[in-house]
Amino acid sequence: MSHAHTVPTDRSSPLARLARWLQARSFALTPEQIGITEGLRAATAVALMVTLALYLDQPILSWAAFAAFWACLADPGGPFGVRLRAMGGFALIGTAMAGAVSAVAALGTVWAAAALFGALFICCLSRVYGPAATQVGVLACCVAVVAVGYPMAPLDALRLSGVFLAGSGWAVALCLVLWRIHPYAPARRAVAAIYSELGDMTAELLTLHASGATQDARWKAHAAEHRRAVRDTIERARAAVGRFSAGRGNGRDIRRALLAAIEAGERIFAGLIALGYDLEPHAAGAPTDADTLPLRQLRAALTRTSRQVMRSAPDGALVAYEAEVLDRVARPAHDLVGRVAQVCAQALADLTRAWAPPLDDGALATVPEQDEAPRRRLTPARALRLALVPSSPIARHALRVALVVTVTYAVTAYLDVAYAYWATMAAVVVMQPQAATTWPRTLERVVGSVIGGAAAAFLAVALPTPLALLAAIFPLAAATIALRSVSYSLFVTFLTPLFVLVADLLHPGLNAHGEGIALARAFNNTLGSVIGLAGCLVLWPEREPKSFPHKLAAAVEANMRYATLVVRAGQTPYAEIDAARRAAGLASTAAEVTRQRMVLEGRRRKAHLDEAGAVLETLRRLAGAATVAWLDERTIPGPPDARRIGYCEAATTRLGALVRGVPTDDSALDREGEPPDDIARAVTHVVQAAKDYARAVEVTRSSGTGSGS
Repeated sequence: MSHAHTVPTDRSSPLARLARWLQARSFALTPEQIGITEGLRAATAVALMVTLALYLDQPILSWAAFAAFWACLADPGGPFGVRLRAMGGFALIGTAMAGAVSAVAALGTVWAAAALFGALFICCLSRVYGPAATQVGVLACCVAVVAVGYPMAPLDALRLSGVFLAGSGWAVALCLVLWRIHPYAPARRAVAAIYSELGDMTAELLTLHASGATQDARWKAHAAEHRRAVRDTIERARAAVGRFSAGRGNGRDIRRALLAAIEAGERIFAGLIALGYDLEPHAAGAPTDADTLPLRQLRAALTRTSRQVMRSAPDGALVAYEAEVLDRVARPAHDLVGRVAQVCAQALADLTRAWAPPLDDGALATVPEQDEAPRRRLTPARALRLALVPSSPIARHALRVALVVTVTYAVTAYLDVAYAYWATMAAVVVMQPQAATTWPRTLERVVGSVIGGAAAAFLAVALPTPLALLAAIFPLAAATIALRSVSYSLFVTFLTPLFVLVADLLHPGLNAHGEGIALARAFNNTLGSVIGLAGCLVLWPEREPKSFPHKLAAAVEANMRYATLVVRAGQTPYAEIDAARRAAGLASTAAEVTRQRMVLEGRRRKAHLDEAGAVLETLRRLAGAATVAWLDERTIPGPPDARRIGYCEAATTRLGALVRGVPTDDSALDREGEPPDDIARAVTHVVQAAKDYARAVEVTRSSGTGSGS
């Protein structure tokens, strides 16, 4: 006799739950990207330079420490050639920048401002060459804004360049030759996070299924937060793998194997979406052990697969065994749970076939890769010419950064602010091409600086001796680099006491106590961040390419298109439906991200974000219903219904127009009679929610207050 299974608990870590909570509010936290080894290596590079500066009593060697730190930040990971170009390029550019700007700054404030403007404009043009070059350009800007605060005679400036070259060269040698770390570790962590998130999603499905609550707010939260978290994790993994060259050799094989893991994760994600939709109305009553066995086995398989993906030589046989067990326990179940478990088992089995045993950097199987079509690349010279066109957003952003940072420099010079370069550096790093991404960065910078400044003041008092301060610098440097890809707030929180303690250790005469430097750091970061944000809002603000109504309409159209393809049943190839499902998830996520930012900006009522949230909720239910139909052919018996297909196609166009505010005959969206299945019912709910949103927008426009979107 079966007995009720004990209600499982969500075993996801508090950090994972916090990450999902922040992600749903447009603040990134990616705990899977903690790089402990990278942090220890960077701390070694910095600590050695600080120790030399202290031992030789040469404060100028603090530049070597900062150069080593910045060079570690310039490391993009991936193939050796990519890393050498990025880190080596930064070392050379930073060396030239440090000496030249310092020498020109000695001629006076006007000359310093002119040099700063020119240096920043040139460095910001690096954005045209891609993410790695963008990072090098931002770091070179940081070198320039710090160098302008150290005006020196030509010979001393030349010495400064030599010190910078020594520090950055040491970091390059340490990272690329002396202490080599697996270059694909960040990508492996990103892909492994997919399976960790899927395991957490499965665990919460079990919890909700056993709770006995139907149509509960927890189901809505599950659908919103988990779907967005997994979708974002999958896309981050794609981006991380996409940064690697698809050329010949080990890099190509590793990239293909990681893409195979992402593809398997996509298929499992689709199954869990279907389960979330199907289990919610049937959650009443305690499930038995037999009911939950496939899901419990799936969670165990996902957890073990995540661990294997993290390894440079994963055990494919272990994952294959987990897939076999999952398939075996799923076969007796004749409901959707069993069907989904079998789909997931097949996805894991296919993944193991993409891994050649043993899976390491030199022996990987070749799996089909769809995005290897040859692409025509712009020459560096032509790319730069295109970037310098006046209408180019890259040129506008470079000019905006140069102007704003120069103004920040002038303000701090007028106020005679100590450590003014911290303010100009903050302005550099918070300014993003779009204001929508600048203000969250500003908030994170300010919060991190205040918290980090308080920690620095405490450490300066608690660690009064140079040896104690030196001992504290190593873990701070390690934590700063280890957390750089996890959260910008955490990065700044540890970066602040690191810079403060180095300054206090090597320049003790400038302040009687380290708490003075900490206060200056917090104040200057806040000042520079606020000026940078104001500059993005005032000077040629780059709005998002599409307004919120257009993004919401795109989400409606993408989800309706996905449902239409599913309704076509056997007429649509698997790959086309799979691509449509991913496109629907991306469009819904993009609309939700924009909506959440607007909520934080206080535009909930003006932009009708509550009504928009209802539309997005109905779209999640539509995607769930469509995925259930896709995975279980029994939900669409017989041949495709031409009338239903025609209605879905027409509704896709009309709903998109309705949400965009384009006049349309919405009466044509109404259907008579009771909808015959889940997809039709879900479409009906989308239609009603879209009408409510359009009606609210129209009422606001009629009253003359504007839509605020």
